[in-house]
Amino acid sequence: MPAPAPYDRSRFNRALIANALLDPFNVVLLAIVLIAGIVLGIFAYALPIGVAVYLAGSVRTYFDEDTANKVLEREKASHRKEVEAGRAKVKPEDFAPPIARLLREARMRELRIGDAIERADLPFDEVSAEIDRFVAAMDSTAARAQLLYEALSDTPPPRVEARLAEVRERGGEPELEEALSTQLHTLQRMEKQLDRFFGEMERILVELDTVRSQLVSVSASTESAAQTELAADVRALRERVGATAEGMAAAFET
Repeated sequence: MPAPAPYDRSRFNRALIANALLDPFNVVLLAIVLIAGIVLGIFAYALPIGVAVYLAGSVRTYFDEDTANKVLEREKASHRKEVEAGRAKVKPEDFAPPIARLLREARMRELRIGDAIERADLPFDEVSAEIDRFVAAMDSTAARAQLLYEALSDTPPPRVEARLAEVRERGGEPELEEALSTQLHTLQRMEKQLDRFFGEMERILVELDTVRSQLVSVSASTESAAQTELAADVRALRERVGATAEGMAAAFET
């Protein structure tokens, strides 16, 4: 399941507009003016007045700072639920122990970074969006790693290598020897890709810790311009995860 679109400023602006237009006070005020126009028989005059009053109230609601903060908190909570729902099918306990450990570590770091963002006095929408995408990419990559892990567990390369040695020593079965040789080559390539996955994920988790430290530092020094650089750092990590996934997919090719 693809990750929900990141929560950005344009989405926040759309939420503010919708909230202003649907604000109960503004809607009720419009209704009162229109009903009064109908009762007094001056609906043609009341309609433009009602619309003008309604739009003025909507503009006031749109620019109200307290209302904007409430809308932002509500939208962020809604987006978080979307992200968590999108990952509901990816549970660490469904993976092999070494892969499950990496997924749990990634989620722990996600929570820590999210906590740092929530406690910061600066907006870190870009960083938060990239973290959401990163963890979704890691979930997808872990699923491919699980396939490699299961295949290698079912057919360990040493066992195939031993069988190939037996066939070569006995001789007279070139087709079987070729099939076993091809199988061993494929399994060894899968083994290398799985080892690369574990090594790359360990390095990336360390770098996520660095991102969190940088977030805390930026928050303390109020250097808001640094958020773009931090988001780029997380984006680069996500691209490395994607490259690892592509490598594991290639390992299945003969």
